[in-house]
Amino acid sequence: MKRLDQLTFTRFIALLMVLFYHGAGGIYLRSFDIFPLSPLLHAAPTAVSFLYVLSGFVMVLVYYRPAQKFDIRSYWTARFLRIYPLYIVSFLMVWYYYFDISRIKPQKILANIFVIQAWIPKYAQSFNYASWSMTVEFFFYAVFPFFILWSYRQSTKKLITVSLILWTVSQLISYVLWIGYFPEQELFIVYFPLFHLNSFITGVVGGIWYMRVGQTQEIKPVTNSLVLAAGVLFAAGYTIISTVFTQLPHDLQPMSGLLAPIFTLIIVALALDKTRLSKIFSHPVLVTLGETSFALYILHVPVTWIYIRALETSSLADPQLVLDYTYLPLMISVGLLAHFYVDRPLRNWLKKILEHISMPLLVLDLAIIALSVYLSYRLRFDVRREFESYRSTALMMFWSAFILRTVFSVVFKALRPETLYGTLIQFVRPVLISVTVGSVVVAGIILVGYSLGRFENFPRSVFALDWALTLGLSLGIRYVFRFFGIYKNELSPV
Repeated sequence: MKRLDQLTFTRFIALLMVLFYHGAGGIYLRSFDIFPLSPLLHAAPTAVSFLYVLSGFVMVLVYYRPAQKFDIRSYWTARFLRIYPLYIVSFLMVWYYYFDISRIKPQKILANIFVIQAWIPKYAQSFNYASWSMTVEFFFYAVFPFFILWSYRQSTKKLITVSLILWTVSQLISYVLWIGYFPEQELFIVYFPLFHLNSFITGVVGGIWYMRVGQTQEIKPVTNSLVLAAGVLFAAGYTIISTVFTQLPHDLQPMSGLLAPIFTLIIVALALDKTRLSKIFSHPVLVTLGETSFALYILHVPVTWIYIRALETSSLADPQLVLDYTYLPLMISVGLLAHFYVDRPLRNWLKKILEHISMPLLVLDLAIIALSVYLSYRLRFDVRREFESYRSTALMMFWSAFILRTVFSVVFKALRPETLYGTLIQFVRPVLISVTVGSVVVAGIILVGYSLGRFENFPRSVFALDWALTLGLSLGIRYVFRFFGIYKNELSPV
């Protein structure tokens, strides 16, 4: 499928609205920040909905292949690599900003690491508050293979009907919840992933129509241009009018897909467009800006926080003036640099690692690490007051193990599927070495903290319990994989 580069730049346009909504316009926006342009420039929630529709449409362009088998594992790996590396960089930047993260609830941190924060309303805006949408994207990625496989057997007319029914029901539910429970339940109403599914599915169905019908349609360029212009004018007109007549859904409300059908028409019309507009939007510079949109989006919050703190602690006479002049150019530069020199290299590096490890084993090992640390302290200190006195030690032990044991599992090849079906020594050795080295290093970190006065005690027996629990559970999980023959067919010679 030929790339539709004219769509890529629209991501950057939407991202600018998000940046302006979060106060990044500075002096560059001031002259234009007047009615009726102001509602359009700050229409970030509407722009986010557009990005969800566009995501569904583009996913179809890449993966809609009825004549081929859909490789779900490869698909999920590709989607994980597309988002997670730079996502975790942004998380670490927020970690650096807070510095003393030990005071933050572990469950809040874990929700962000596993990108499930938007499913838990009270955590939806935690850490990098813009990253809630990554939970939504991962939800879309989980749904997409099953919807697309189902769509192969359905008529285009039925798919359009289903998408419109889903959109209608979703809008009614969102509106009722907004009227009855906003702002008390804002974190649920605004950010919960299910309320955004209609945008994605509408874009997917638009993409399917384009693949099945649109490409072969004889549509006059003038007619297509009129549809495109009408869609843009309608979306812009509604955005402006809703800020005047606030009885209409406005501000955050359109983020739940209110204009999704209109956005689908705009995207389809732009995909079919063969005028000068598409040639302009397909210019390499504009396409590059569009491709950096994700880096710009996921990094703009931590970069803003760190940059503002640096300005405030500097000796500058007017830090706010410097921010107004430099922030927007800085963010665009950061987006470009991160896309080419951080995101791409990280993706390539992680891709090579993931080719040799089992993701299910990795996820289960992370769960084992959390369970083992918790149980080792609970079994050793059964009195609640005594257990609470070791809370800071347990947290440091958990985070050290969570990171380092994962690294050692990769280094010592404990996550490779082929180790599941070797001899007993080949089966046990990688796990034994990685767990043991991890336990020794984690114990060393706690000992250093104890020596520096960070912890009141050095609970030696806990490390032995944690080692035994982690080793036993890790081997047990691998035996289950071996017993049921998971990966056996893939490892067999052809």
